[in-house]
Amino acid sequence: MERRVDADSGAILFRHPSLRGIPDLILEGDGYTLEFIGPTLLCVDIQNADGLAKLWAEPFKAQLPVTL
Repeated sequence: MERRVDADSGAILFRHPSLRGIPDLILEGDGYTLEFIGPTLLCVDIQNADGLAKLWAEPFKAQLPVTL
C-alpha cells in the first residue's frame, strides 16, 4: 500500500498500487472510507482516525476482562 498524507487536513490515504476501475464495495463510516474490488482492499481513506480506531476496537472489546 502507498501512503499519502494531506498536509492541510491531516487526512491519510492508503492506496493499493494496482487501484484501477470502480470499486465493487465502498464502506463509509465515521471519518473513514474503505474501498474493495472483490476481496481486495484497495483504498483506506482516513479523515478522522478516532472513527476508524473505534471500528477496529469493537471485536476486541468482547475479549477484555473489564467493560469499557
